[in-house]
Amino acid sequence: MGISEDRRHPANTQEFLALWNSAKEEHFVQELAPLLPFLLGSPGKLDRGRTTDAARHLVRAMHLASTAEGGVGAGMDYPSSVVESEVSGKE
Repeated sequence: MGISEDRRHPANTQEFLALWNSAKEEHFVQELAPLLPFLLGSPGKLDRGRTTDAARHLVRAMHLASTAEGGVGAGMDYPSSVVESEVSGKE
């Protein structure tokens, strides 16, 4: 299987890093999502879409917590802000 000649290359380093971070995030979400039902003690009872959404938020929170700009406090605040926005959106 060869590389397609039509494949577009990133325009610059910033675009490359954005694509790379997106690919890493998706990889970690796919790794974490199947584990969540077992971590929460309810295998087979959680909706796969909701589990994937939760995994995506957890990966983003962990990433935020690992940055110098964010830190652990910001990583812990992120899930709270997601829940607050979902709750206020349903009211």
